[in-house]
Amino acid sequence: MGIWLPVTVRRTLAAMSLITTPFGFRSTAAEVVAGIDLTGRRAIVTGASSGIGVETARALADAGAQVTLAVRNTDAGARTAAEIAATTGRADVAVAALEVTDPASVAAFASTWEGPLDILVNNAGVMMTPEQRTPHGWELQFATNHLVAGGDEPRARHGARARAKCPPPERPPARPRCETRRDGNRSARPGVCLTDA
Repeated sequence: MGIWLPVTVRRTLAAMSLITTPFGFRSTAAEVVAGIDLTGRRAIVTGASSGIGVETARALADAGAQVTLAVRNTDAGARTAAEIAATTGRADVAVAALEVTDPASVAAFASTWEGPLDILVNNAGVMMTPEQRTPHGWELQFATNHLVAGGDEPRARHGARARAKCPPPERPPARPRCETRRDGNRSARPGVCLTDA
């Protein structure tokens, strides 16, 4: 016995193919961008003053991108930018202050960005920290790793649209929502809406 899926979902799944790649968990950032020309592209890498963020920024710069290191500690970011510039020959590696858990910092960073943004790497993250709270009361690890602080409310970080003066995406047409009838029952089949007239 299988799971019931609407016909449109079954057709979509049947048409999809498995994405294959020669890369795995041991692949380096340099291996991933090898042979790719990013000349004229602009990239932001958050959390780029240490760890995997440094190597990601280095690989992007080495491939020709103009990279901005968006970091909490701008002194560490400046040292990293100097090292990346020395190893890649790119003098245009920039550093900007960004604390991803602080809405004011996110707003300040976004307001200073000029021109297009081609690549955004949401790399900033923390782990294994003792329980701490941000000034807004959010748990630090959750806020850093999963939220984008902007405006009055945090938004989900993964898949969030970069706010670098890009035109908003086109909105799909509104879909009818299923409503619960007054007796509390809902449709047993997904995608079928019941209304109580």
